[in-house]
Amino acid sequence: MCFLGEYAGFDESQPTAEGGGKGKVISMLKEQNGFENVVMIGDGATDLEACPPADAFIGFGGNVIRPQVKEKSLWYVTSFRELLKELENI
Repeated sequence: MCFLGEYAGFDESQPTAEGGGKGKVISMLKEQNGFENVVMIGDGATDLEACPPADAFIGFGGNVIRPQVKEKSLWYVTSFRELLKELENI
Protein backbone atom coordinates (compact mmCIF):
# COMPACT_ATOMS: atom_id res chain seq x y z
CA MET A 1 0.00 0.00 0.00
CA CYS A 2 1.29 3.45 -0.91
CA PHE A 3 0.21 6.55 0.97
CA LEU A 4 0.12 10.12 -0.28
CA GLY A 5 3.66 11.43 -0.46
CA GLU A 6 5.27 8.00 -0.57
CA TYR A 7 7.11 6.60 -3.54
CA ALA A 8 6.53 2.94 -4.34
CA GLY A 9 9.60 2.54 -6.55
CA PHE A 10 10.09 1.48 -10.15
CA ASP A 11 11.21 -1.46 -12.24
CA GLU A 12 14.96 -0.98 -12.62
CA SER A 13 15.10 -3.47 -15.49
CA GLN A 14 13.15 -1.15 -17.81
CA PRO A 15 15.03 1.14 -20.22
CA THR A 16 13.27 4.20 -18.80
CA ALA A 17 14.97 3.55 -15.45
CA GLU A 18 18.39 4.52 -16.81
CA GLY A 19 19.75 7.93 -17.76
CA GLY A 20 18.51 8.95 -21.19
CA GLY A 21 16.22 5.94 -21.21
CA LYS A 22 13.07 7.79 -22.25
CA GLY A 23 14.84 9.14 -25.32
CA LYS A 24 16.09 5.65 -26.14
CA VAL A 25 12.55 4.29 -25.94
CA ILE A 26 11.26 7.04 -28.23
CA SER A 27 14.01 6.28 -30.77
CA MET A 28 13.16 2.59 -30.57
CA LEU A 29 9.44 3.26 -31.08
CA LYS A 30 10.17 5.45 -34.09
CA GLU A 31 12.43 2.82 -35.64
CA GLN A 32 10.30 -0.25 -34.90
CA ASN A 33 6.95 1.30 -35.80
CA GLY A 34 7.93 3.77 -38.49
CA PHE A 35 6.61 6.74 -36.52
CA GLU A 36 7.67 9.96 -38.23
CA ASN A 37 6.71 12.21 -35.33
CA VAL A 38 6.46 11.57 -31.63
CA VAL A 39 5.25 14.08 -29.05
CA MET A 40 6.44 13.64 -25.47
CA ILE A 41 4.20 14.82 -22.63
CA GLY A 42 5.75 14.97 -19.20
CA ASP A 43 6.18 16.76 -15.93
CA GLY A 44 9.84 16.19 -15.14
CA ALA A 45 13.35 16.97 -16.31
CA THR A 46 13.92 13.45 -17.63
CA ASP A 47 10.79 13.82 -19.76
CA LEU A 48 12.08 17.12 -21.13
CA GLU A 49 15.45 15.48 -21.95
CA ALA A 50 13.67 13.08 -24.34
CA CYS A 51 13.18 15.90 -26.87
CA PRO A 52 14.96 15.15 -29.13
CA PRO A 53 14.51 12.37 -30.21
CA ALA A 54 10.87 13.31 -29.57
CA ASP A 55 9.84 15.88 -32.14
CA ALA A 56 7.94 18.04 -29.66
CA PHE A 57 7.48 18.31 -25.92
CA ILE A 58 4.41 19.36 -23.97
CA GLY A 59 5.01 20.18 -20.33
CA PHE A 60 2.34 18.94 -17.92
CA GLY A 61 1.68 20.60 -14.57
CA GLY A 62 -1.46 18.78 -13.49
CA ASN A 63 0.26 16.97 -10.62
CA VAL A 64 3.09 19.32 -9.75
CA ILE A 65 4.47 22.43 -11.45
CA ARG A 66 8.21 22.21 -11.90
CA PRO A 67 9.57 25.65 -12.88
CA GLN A 68 12.37 24.20 -15.07
CA VAL A 69 9.88 22.17 -17.11
CA LYS A 70 7.42 25.06 -17.38
CA GLU A 71 10.13 27.49 -18.51
CA LYS A 72 11.61 25.16 -21.13
CA SER A 73 8.30 23.95 -22.60
CA LEU A 74 7.00 25.66 -25.70
CA TRP A 75 3.55 24.41 -24.69
CA TYR A 76 2.56 23.90 -21.06
CA VAL A 77 -0.78 22.60 -19.79
CA THR A 78 -2.11 21.90 -16.32
CA SER A 79 -4.87 19.41 -17.14
CA PHE A 80 -5.63 16.77 -19.74
CA ARG A 81 -8.92 18.54 -20.42
CA GLU A 82 -6.93 21.65 -21.41
CA LEU A 83 -4.68 19.53 -23.62
CA LEU A 84 -7.62 17.83 -25.36
CA LYS A 85 -9.36 21.16 -25.92
CA GLU A 86 -6.25 22.59 -27.58
CA LEU A 87 -5.73 19.50 -29.73
CA GLU A 88 -9.29 19.77 -31.03
CA ASN A 89 -8.31 23.14 -32.53
CA ILE A 90 -5.43 21.76 -34.58
